[in-house]
Amino acid sequence: MRLLLGILVAFGCVALTATAGVSVLVGIAEQRHADRAYVVGFVPGAGCDDGHELYLRTRDGAVLDCVTAGLLGSRRVNLPGFTEEQEEQVEELVEDLGGDGLSVAEQAEVQGLVDRLVAQLPPEQRLYGEYEVWGSGRIWRGVRMALAGVIGLVVVFWLIARSGTRHG
Repeated sequence: MRLLLGILVAFGCVALTATAGVSVLVGIAEQRHADRAYVVGFVPGAGCDDGHELYLRTRDGAVLDCVTAGLLGSRRVNLPGFTEEQEEQVEELVEDLGGDGLSVAEQAEVQGLVDRLVAQLPPEQRLYGEYEVWGSGRIWRGVRMALAGVIGLVVVFWLIARSGTRHG
């Protein structure tokens, strides 16, 4: 009976550790997206692959459509929570600066404007609404769950080994 109980607890600990691994991976993805949501991606060509909401081509300041395959993009600035006026403000700055390419200083100017506009957004209008992105919290919860699962496995195996030496 004790062996069966030990096996069941061991399976529970393995399941807890596996769930913890998934939690850590999801937390990393959430936090990465949240950290980049309002960071403008400046790219030399047409590639956009690292999770920004807005991409600008550095050689001419063009807004790139980096949407999921099968969806049509607008080739306009489209940032979560921004009003049309705020998006137009960013577009106008990019058009003013981007005619002959976007230098590093001009890229910083565009990012500065986006940062100032994000600071003015009420929390409920931001990408994740009024909810805080919980990526880092999910990561730490996953780490604690994994630690509990591993400690549980060690204790179960120790108890099984201990009872085996008593009876053997």
